[in-house]
Amino acid sequence: MQIKLDLSKHCIETELKKRYNQSISEYFRKRPPNKSLERQIENLKTALTTLDFGYLRKEFPALTGHQDDEVILSFDSKNNISILISGKKIDMYIEK
Repeated sequence: MQIKLDLSKHCIETELKKRYNQSISEYFRKRPPNKSLERQIENLKTALTTLDFGYLRKEFPALTGHQDDEVILSFDSKNNISILISGKKIDMYIEK
């Protein structure tokens, strides 16, 4: 699953919180429940609870917000989070 992030107005952490809250609201408005939306909610929750946002903002200025770089959050089948910044992949592995 890939989620394109809009960091033109705020940092990655704020964007993920915003997207998570929007997804929760959408989930409760839709009937029947959407499996894809459920997966997106779980993925966003995982990212919010496992990523080191201080480190990411420090090391990757594009994630601090107010940037034009394309940023994509991606999850693979092994539950690894990848962040792509203008096509450059940064792997973030989730510990279980």
